[in-house]
Amino acid sequence: MTMSEVWPLLRPLCRKLALLGWASSAAGMAAGLAVAIASGTRLSPIMSTLQLVAGLCMAVSVGSFVTAAALQPRARSQARTQAGVERGSIAPRGRELQLDYAGEFPATVQAFLLGSLAFLAGAVAFACAGLVLQSGPSVQSVAFCQVFLLGAAASGFTFMLFSKVAPRHTDR
Repeated sequence: MTMSEVWPLLRPLCRKLALLGWASSAAGMAAGLAVAIASGTRLSPIMSTLQLVAGLCMAVSVGSFVTAAALQPRARSQARTQAGVERGSIAPRGRELQLDYAGEFPATVQAFLLGSLAFLAGAVAFACAGLVLQSGPSVQSVAFCQVFLLGAAASGFTFMLFSKVAPRHTDR
């Protein structure tokens, strides 16, 4: 299943919020990279403004993705309707506590989770590197940490949004 197959399954408002999240993530990553690469040992007023922009972009991105994921309902599973599951219930009568986690998400959706974990590992690496320095975290390590956290948030929330609508594969 590709992005072009998952995209139409989202509500129009959720699509717009996801686009806002991706755009603000890209702007925040660009501003964070500019601070990380172009700044020296001290931040100039322009670089301080860029770092503030990166922080605001992170807030807008996370806010829009959380709102999109909250507004998007879960897709109804064909297996649930064939098994005689009542509306509002998660299992057939008498089997309420036996949840089925056997299904896997398509590779496209799983890639967002893997990407989120990789970005998170990068953020942890830069945070640890900043803590090891004698002078404390540098401007560059904080900016790179911001960039990686933005990437982790964008990938993770995209996974959360797409996992609500992507059909799961079962081997039954």
